[in-house]
Amino acid sequence: VAEHALIEGNCVLKHHVLVGGHAEIRGGPILLDDRVLIEGQACIQGEILIEHQVEISGRATVIAFDGNTIHLRGPKVINGEDRITRTPLVGSL
Repeated sequence: VAEHALIEGNCVLKHHVLVGGHAEIRGGPILLDDRVLIEGQACIQGEILIEHQVEISGRATVIAFDGNTIHLRGPKVINGEDRITRTPLVGSL
């Protein structure tokens, strides 16, 4: 965790995880594992599992609503103004 990043709640950072910039991670449970990079003003909120070479940057947002779980498995790049509110279908990212 570097720079001005904020992590609140039930969050586990495992192998090769970097959270930096003004990124915000809130809620949980959240698991970040295996070469995950979250930077810029990215926002992660809710019940989230992100693993295996995923990069989230810019103003991208990943939010799980109403007890749903979002699972992002790489390799993927999510950036700009992208907004994810449910687990993507295979091959859509």
